[in-house]
Amino acid sequence: MLDQPEIRRRIRAAMALADISSWDELADRTPLSRSTLKDLGTVRGRATETHLRVIAAACELPYAWFTVPDLGAAIADDAEHPSLTERLEAVERQLLALTRRRSE
Repeated sequence: MLDQPEIRRRIRAAMALADISSWDELADRTPLSRSTLKDLGTVRGRATETHLRVIAAACELPYAWFTVPDLGAAIADDAEHPSLTERLEAVERQLLALTRRRSE
């Protein structure tokens, strides 16, 4: 499994791909509480396999999204979502732009 900082980044990316803009909205799509989900987005929280499976399902992503180092490999065999690669690339571009802005 990936380290927790990377998992937190992937949770946010998964939410962005699924057009989920808040912890409340993610909580509405899962059996997890808003508090639990919000904690998973901070250093306080430790995402377990169960958390990640639930979030992956809510975001319509494979569980591999949270387990493989190469995100391309996580979605390579996902024939049900052919536009997922394009969506992932768009999110990665957005994250890169945000990272650049933070460092300025």
